[in-house]
Amino acid sequence: MKRILYLLSILLLVSSCTFYEPEYRGGEQFKFGKLEGKTLKFDVGAKIYNPNKYTIKVKPSDLDVYIDDDYMGVIHLDKTLKLKRKQELFISAPFTATLAEGALFKALKFATKGSLNVTIKGKVKAGVFIISKKIQVEEKTTIDGAKLRL
Repeated sequence: MKRILYLLSILLLVSSCTFYEPEYRGGEQFKFGKLEGKTLKFDVGAKIYNPNKYTIKVKPSDLDVYIDDDYMGVIHLDKTLKLKRKQELFISAPFTATLAEGALFKALKFATKGSLNVTIKGKVKAGVFIISKKIQVEEKTTIDGAKLRL
């Protein structure tokens, strides 16, 4: 019985905590891995600051990718990331992209354009201690089309 009360009190404390969204602080790196059929492996790195008083774990998740409103495929975070509390860290993460039909030809077309609008949508599973939650993500950014050249 004491264990149940202990767990409930921890759950209550954690659920009442204020959550601040981690901040992107630059230092972006992008490294292509290998392309096999419709699967592309790559690594992305960036400086991230976690302003929260607790470590956040971002668990493997899938997100849809759109370039100029054209569906390009799904990216999958391959490993769990830990954002340590009250720290700015350089995080490098491996991803696997499963390209949609015709996405490679679209990417070649987009590589000749100047700037492109990239949208990433989906749910990311994040957790603190033993509690996890799926968070809806819809991030929009603009990139240079030259970054799509392999």
